[in-house]
Amino acid sequence: MIQMWFGNFFEPFCSDADATRAGIADVADLGFTSINLDSKPWEDFFARYRGEEASAYVAMQELMVAEAAKHQMDVTCLSLYLCGDNLYPNIRSVPPVRGEEAIRPDGTPMGTYKYWSPIAQQTMVDHVHGLLDLFGDHMRRTPGGRIVMQTMFDPIPKPSFDSEGRGKYLAWLEDRYAGDVSALNKRYALDARSFADLEPEQYWLRPSELDWVGCARPTAGDFAQRTPDYHRWIDNQTHLAEVQVDYFAQMHEHWRSTTPPLFVEPVLHQWGYFFNPPGVPDWQTGQRALDVYRIAPHVDSVLFIAAPLNPENRPDASVVSVESSIARTVNQHGPFTGGLYLGRHVNEDVYRVVPPAEAIATHVANGAKRLHVYGYSGLDDGGVMFRMDDLFKDSLRSGNRWATSVIPLLDEPRAKEVAILFPAEMSLLEPLEVDEGGRHRMDLLGWHQQMTDLGWHVDVVHADQVVSSGLADYRYLVIPTNSLYDVGCVVDNRQLEAAVAAWVRSGGVAFHGPGSGLAHNAFGVREETVDFDCIAWDDDIIPHGWSTVAFTHDTEVRGRYIQSGRPAIVETSLGAGTVYSFGFEYGFAYSRQTMPIVPPEYGKREMHPIVLMRSTPVQTLIGTSPLAVTHPTKGVEVARFGDRAVVVNHRASPIDIRDVRTSAEIHLVPSAPGWVAGHGAAYLELQTGPSVSGDSVLKESARVTTPKTRSGRKPNLVLQNIAEPFVRARYS
Repeated sequence: MIQMWFGNFFEPFCSDADATRAGIADVADLGFTSINLDSKPWEDFFARYRGEEASAYVAMQELMVAEAAKHQMDVTCLSLYLCGDNLYPNIRSVPPVRGEEAIRPDGTPMGTYKYWSPIAQQTMVDHVHGLLDLFGDHMRRTPGGRIVMQTMFDPIPKPSFDSEGRGKYLAWLEDRYAGDVSALNKRYALDARSFADLEPEQYWLRPSELDWVGCARPTAGDFAQRTPDYHRWIDNQTHLAEVQVDYFAQMHEHWRSTTPPLFVEPVLHQWGYFFNPPGVPDWQTGQRALDVYRIAPHVDSVLFIAAPLNPENRPDASVVSVESSIARTVNQHGPFTGGLYLGRHVNEDVYRVVPPAEAIATHVANGAKRLHVYGYSGLDDGGVMFRMDDLFKDSLRSGNRWATSVIPLLDEPRAKEVAILFPAEMSLLEPLEVDEGGRHRMDLLGWHQQMTDLGWHVDVVHADQVVSSGLADYRYLVIPTNSLYDVGCVVDNRQLEAAVAAWVRSGGVAFHGPGSGLAHNAFGVREETVDFDCIAWDDDIIPHGWSTVAFTHDTEVRGRYIQSGRPAIVETSLGAGTVYSFGFEYGFAYSRQTMPIVPPEYGKREMHPIVLMRSTPVQTLIGTSPLAVTHPTKGVEVARFGDRAVVVNHRASPIDIRDVRTSAEIHLVPSAPGWVAGHGAAYLELQTGPSVSGDSVLKESARVTTPKTRSGRKPNLVLQNIAEPFVRARYS
């Protein structure tokens, strides 16, 4: 399934049938197999279910379904939009069907759904059943015959300040504080006599600012100083996150009883899950109470959309790799759909730097079995692929054709080597605006880049998974910055710490930077803040981050600060395992846009930031992956699926793979024999090597050999089958 979202509420696709026919044909020519219709619960859909004449909007969707069938495509539907919808009333004059709305403190409707309301939930069920009657014969089906339904889009739960909603929240709050109103008073700077006496302005953060999508947010100062507004925010958002999970659990029961059976695959976020676009407050995961790992048990597949845009607002394909890793692990390493925002992003023309084919190949390398792409026409938020130029479309067509050929061949599990602990509290509760320069998220990105650059396979794992023995398959664990670890709202931190400590004692190796509460509690790491200083190493290091610490616990010193001589990089033994502690934010330093220069006090002494070192500290400590099929190169991502591999070149220059012994290759972009083109990819069938499960790895495929002629390769899989007829015109 390679699916394109195609909205028809903008012209020319709202009323011009010829333009819509041409658009459907264009989508088919680009290599898509499915059209995703924007079929949210407006009143005109319900009228059609009752047998009334189709509105112009619904009639156009009926035409789109018929046209898709002519091109051997099926359809899916975005049937619900759980934050209301930004399309009313300026774009569509037809009102939504919400069933029951959340209420503002002044008694007026908030313009969104009351998630826990049986009435609201029933309208959603009725809408899905109506769509099945209307379009069911043309809807996408799984191999087992279940209908694929993107039943919800961008959910944002909201409180309600009617008597029922107020009672619901205050009962939750009283339970959270174990009935101790004095503890709440201390945090909120109040003098309430009981929980029942609390007014909305006392227990909710500036509730007058709530609307269908937006809300009040604490400032960076509130977060730094842990003010009463900060504590209100943490409680408010923690509650809404539970409301959201409860909603999915309740709706799961509805979908189980649907005939025909559904394959429920929500589109949970449109603008990147962990890497939100900077400067767009309403699109931040950190205010939407969204933890996809917690929702996963209640749906058949978790889907969210990614874009190659990092927290510094720079195009970066490795962002897609991280997001795809999250999708892979949240779906328990089963088949999942890779989501991509394609087109002219509102923040940046990212695909002038990262070709669409490269982004698609990145998802494939990370194990995606299906693709969902947004979007063909969506002028309100930049999803206007029909306006993109021929070079963009040729790359997209190439990516889809390559993915169609390669995905079925990757029939063994992707290798597991390195786990990165997902900073769940930070993702859930920290809006990007209070994360200066996105640096907290950049730390995770940089760790992922460092490990991938060394050839290691990286998964982003959740604390829930770790507590459930989720580290058993991994050799290494990275603990990136989690600025809100002390909140501990995801799991009991003591359980997480015990699980991680036990894993290290049994032989695991962990990495972390400054201020890690998990490292302090699980490993006995101790540190204190020191003045900035460079670090003596093979190549002396100029550290880069927002804090510098020296370690004070009993440990083996691997690197000292040059001026003070204090421990800067240390190795701590714990049972049969090891903990490596860095006195600066290693991932941030590895991925940051800017880098430090030699401080004046060091004169002409040669020293470098880690991105310019001959061998980075992590490379010196653990080396490169034994599963590497070629010499690991910065900016080149390699994924092993048994004796098959996918190489994605995120660099602008071609890379040499002449020393890799293969029996077949499929290249994304034409290149000289033995090379992978810049921003290209290649599927490789390795001549030798068993499945890469556990430690039984045959390293023959990674051995460097003398360059050889490639004329004797089997021609069973050749590029021309994928790239013709547009290769000569665009890539010669």
